[in-house]
Amino acid sequence: MSIELYDLCGKDKERRFSPYCWRIKKALEHKGLSYETIAVPFTGIAQIKGNGQKTVPMLCDGDTTVTDSFRIAEYLDETYPNRPALFGCESAVALSRFVEAWTYSALHPGIIRMVAKDIHDILDDKDKAYFRASRENSLKTTLEDMHADRDAHRADFQDKLLALDMMLRQQNFIGGDVPNYADFIVYGSLKWPAECSDYEVLPQKPRILDWYARLDQ
Repeated sequence: MSIELYDLCGKDKERRFSPYCWRIKKALEHKGLSYETIAVPFTGIAQIKGNGQKTVPMLCDGDTTVTDSFRIAEYLDETYPNRPALFGCESAVALSRFVEAWTYSALHPGIIRMVAKDIHDILDDKDKAYFRASRENSLKTTLEDMHADRDAHRADFQDKLLALDMMLRQQNFIGGDVPNYADFIVYGSLKWPAECSDYEVLPQKPRILDWYARLDQ
């Protein structure tokens, strides 16, 4: 039985923009595992298998269901140890936890402020209402005000990528010579705006653009 991955979508089911789902799609490809994606909108997540889940990704592998992107990555390494590793050792798990925290705290606030209105605009009406209410409440501003200020958010966001650019002077990937799950965490967050918006988020820094292009194949 093929692995099933529940994957966030817009009104057009081909618009897949969740950074957390992109992490797992790259993880599955890295391990050479075949999988099928199942498109689900924001307001459909709680109905997946009737379990009241609030977020995706959700991975179903036979009789096993795993949620939370980091836990899914750990599950894949534990279950398929003879495939290319996502971590390889406990130190890599710990470092990936740091990268996950850095990505969430340093990158995500800028990204959502740049593309929140664009995400809203690719949703169906039911999801639009949910998305507007939840994001405006959590961010304490309107989607339109964020959209109007996004050039300022872009400049600040791109400054946050300096550490990645500096690291890539020394090595090809965060994982070293080959990518590991830490790369997929950051890649997923940068893939997010690319899949929901035409607004250019990535800085014109050759090392970052080359790293992203190699992962985006």
